[in-house]
Amino acid sequence: MSNLFILSLAAAIAIGSLTACGNNGNDFSMPANDSTKVEVPVPIASASVATSPKPAPVNLPDLQIKDLAQYKHPSGIVTMEVPKGWKLIDGSQTGELLLTWNEQGERATISVNIFVPPNVIPDDRLADTFATIIKGMYGNQADFEMRSPVPEDAGTVVIEWASTLEIGNSKVKFQASSKLQRLNDKFVIFTFGAIAPKFPELKDYFFRIANGKVINADIAIP
Repeated sequence: MSNLFILSLAAAIAIGSLTACGNNGNDFSMPANDSTKVEVPVPIASASVATSPKPAPVNLPDLQIKDLAQYKHPSGIVTMEVPKGWKLIDGSQTGELLLTWNEQGERATISVNIFVPPNVIPDDRLADTFATIIKGMYGNQADFEMRSPVPEDAGTVVIEWASTLEIGNSKVKFQASSKLQRLNDKFVIFTFGAIAPKFPELKDYFFRIANGKVINADIAIP
C-alpha cells in the first residue's frame, strides 16, 4: 500500500481511554444513520489505501515504537510527541490543519486534523456527525468496519474502526481508533492505527501521544 493515511477532509484522521478494535466479529456495526440533518463537512479527498499491492519492503524491521520526539507546528496550534523515524505528510490547506505520520513500512499511522466546521453542530448530533465524517474518510477501504460512536463524559466522541490492507502479496487486518474533540469553534480529530497483530503492543505509546498533545484553540488555523 502507499500513502497509508494521507487523510484529507474539509473536515476531518486523541485518545483518553480507547480499547482495541475487535476482529471480524459481530460487535462491529455501521451507525444507524448514514447522514444527519445537520450539514457536515464534505470530504475533499477521502482517506484511502492503494488498490494495487506493492512489493513488501526488504529487511523491514519489526514494527515497534522505541523513542518519541517533540513536534511543534510553526503556528503553535499543536504540540505533540511523535515516533522518531516516522514520515510526516502535511496535507494541510487554508483553514485546515492535517498532519499524518506514517511508519516506514506504512504499517502504522497517527494523524491530527483541526478545522472549523461550516456550521454549528449541536451536542446531540455530534456522534452522528462524527460517524458520517469517519465513514466518508475511510468507508472506501477494503473490508471497512466501524463500531457505533461512543460519546464520553468529557464531551468527546470515540469511533473504533478496521479495514484490510495489502502489503506485498499479503492482506493484513488494520485496526484504528479516532476521537473527536471540540475546542472553541474547532473540531480536533486524532486517529491512531496499526496492523492488527501489533496494535495491542503499540496502544500505550498511542495513548501517551494522544494524552500529551497540546492544542491551542485560540490560534487561528493557518
